Amino acid sequence: MEYTIIVDGKGYELPKKTVAVMTALDGVMKVDTDIGLSVRQKFEKLHTFMKDTVGSEKCEEMFGSDKLEEIDLSELTLAVRKVIDAYDKPIADYDREKTMSKFNDIPIEKVVSLTKAANTMTSFSNK
Repeated sequence: MEYTIIVDGKGYELPKKTVAVMTALDGVMKVDTDIGLSVRQKFEKLHTFMKDTVGSEKCEEMFGSDKLEEIDLSELTLAVRKVIDAYDKPIADYDREKTMSKFNDIPIEKVVSLTKAANTMTSFSNK
């Protein structure tokens, strides 16, 4: 599978979703709940994760600097969230397709019947 994030209109390829990548990602997703970390340490972890994920050169290109002090921390946080979403997307797409397939298998008469029942319930609750 291929994973890509878009930052400022430019695409950045991500490595395949391996145990090592997921271990690093798991650590990054816990930075907000780790009370032992200072704010600086939290953003250092995010920055290191991005450098390890896309490479230092691309990370510098993405944020306009390789120095944490010069990077917009909201952009950094957003990029990390895009990485999370990129890795989750294939599974979410599969689940969505599976749900739609089940929904499409429901006979139209049942859908109409459920809609009428919901409307009736709404009518009673509004009185």
